Order: sequence, then C-alpha cells, then structure tokens
Amino acid sequence: MSGLDAARASIARYQKAHASRPAFDETKEWTLSKTVKPDWRPGDGASSAEWQTHAKIQIDPFEPGRTPNKNYKLLISAIVPRPIGFLSTISQDGTRANVAPFSYFELVATEPPTFIISVSGGLKDTVNNLVETNEGVLNVVSEWFIDAANYTAITSPPQVSEWDLAGLHQAPATKVRPPLVAESAFNIETKVVDVLDVKSPRSGAVVSRVFVLEGVHFHAREDVINDDRSSLDIAKLKPVGRIGGIAYCRVSDGFEIPRFDYAQQYEDDPAVRSIANQN
Repeated sequence: MSGLDAARASIARYQKAHASRPAFDETKEWTLSKTVKPDWRPGDGASSAEWQTHAKIQIDPFEPGRTPNKNYKLLISAIVPRPIGFLSTISQDGTRANVAPFSYFELVATEPPTFIISVSGGLKDTVNNLVETNEGVLNVVSEWFIDAANYTAITSPPQVSEWDLAGLHQAPATKVRPPLVAESAFNIETKVVDVLDVKSPRSGAVVSRVFVLEGVHFHAREDVINDDRSSLDIAKLKPVGRIGGIAYCRVSDGFEIPRFDYAQQYEDDPAVRSIANQN
C-alpha cells in the first residue's frame, strides 16, 4: 500500500468510527462537584481498593524487540491529560511564520515564567526558527479552534502555509517577532534561554530537542481574565488537552481540595495526632 493509500485508509477508518459517535455538546458548562470521597480522613489512603486486585507488569523500554513507537504510544496514553504547546515561530528573514501543536509541553516555573517544549527532529521549520531567532509564541488551545489547531500538524511542504490551511489568523506580538494566534484567548511571548539535545541510547542520534522558554509578555482576552489580571475563567477559556492516540479531551468538570497546614491539622484533628504519635 502506498503512502497516499495508507493515509486515505486511515481517514476512512476515522470517519466511519466518528459517524457513530454523539455530537459534541457545545452547551456543556463548567461544573464543580464534590470530591471523589467527601468524607476522606487522614490515613484513609485510596478511595477504592481496585489497585489491590491487579498485578503490575514490568516493562523495560529498551528490551529486545521493543520499538520506540511502542514507548511513544504507551507514554502518551499514561501521562494524561497533557496541555498542548501550540507554538508559533518565524524564520530569521521574517518571510515565513510557522505554527504547530506539540504535546510534550509544560509550565515549569513562574519567576521568571518558564516553559519547556520538546520538538522532534522531523519538525525542522520549528527547530530552525527557534534556534535562529530564539523566539516563539505559545498559544493556549480552546474548544472553538481545536480542529484548526490540529490541522496545523499536517506535513505540508515549506512553501504552503499551515496558517492558511487551518484558516487561522496572525496578530502582532509586542516583544518578539513571531505572530500570535489571534483565535487563542491567552498567548505567551517567549524567548529561548536554553536547549537540551535528547539522544537515543540505541543509536546515539539526537531524536528531539527540548527548548527552555522564558515568558516575556502575556496577552489575555478581556472577557476571560479577572479584574486584577491574576486568573483566567476556565468556563470561558474552555481549554483542550491531549490524551492517548489521536484523542483530545475537554475540561468541563472539576472539584476542589484544600491545601492543608500541618500545625493546624495536628492541633485540630485527632487522626493526624494519632498518626504522628505513632512515628
């Protein structure tokens, strides 16, 4: 089967499965519920004993016959949900803006705002742009443009714009050259502060590059941020995350759990004092 035929077959399988699924509920609103076990007490542990009924399977990621693709599929189904690093960059000469989604992405510090994003060796435009300009814009992905954001991952030739293919719009940044994704409700202008090459222990070749990005400027849609500009309204942000395979997830339900102070808990909760006095 040729590459084109394989691509067509993959889309056909998706369309067949997709046709039988319920419609996306755009009316679903953000809801806060009680916690999983509202009467949980210190020392109670897990709220279910299911973890005791199944054995653990050990896996060596480099065992004979195990391919990197198996590890990839396993890890993206285990480390979930993952935020989407929707990154826009620009070439050194300013003639070509690039935008692409990355699921190996995370916030790692706040002072200064610091992020990491991992780019595989095959995504040469993004890597070259980051290395040459040391600048990029992270754009939070929301429900209203997830289809367009996903489409920018298409393997288009350099002369064809992912922006045009996806129907997304560029907006000017303030402190960096790459454009913002105008559809995004929260954009972070960033500058590269470090780069880590990740090498395969099998071949020694560089398989991905991890970029450490410092946030230097924020853009928040006025209806999504609170009055003192310290928090976004998740009910309006409607963020989307990545899970296993080609699946995404929405954030529509949550619950709150307080952070506890040990001194207060020791003073007020006999269960805490009992556990502490046994140590």
